[in-house]
Amino acid sequence: MPASQMETDTVQSLTKVELLNVANNKTMTYTIVSPHEANTRERKISVKSPIAKALLNRKKGEVVEVHVPVGLIKLKIVNISR
Repeated sequence: MPASQMETDTVQSLTKVELLNVANNKTMTYTIVSPHEANTRERKISVKSPIAKALLNRKKGEVVEVHVPVGLIKLKIVNISR
């Protein structure tokens, strides 16, 4: 099945996720990819990264807490697409 026809109800590998940082109201968009495709300049993060791990199988509207090197951040899932 082509990626464009796959479900986008939850965050999965190859989904593009728009996030809102709850603390500072800044939005960011990442695509969840395999580790060898990860490229932060292109906003592609590894499925094994802390952010991706926290987002996997979550739905639009959910808020997740992510432990990152600078501490704990809360991210709200604004949109999920392919």
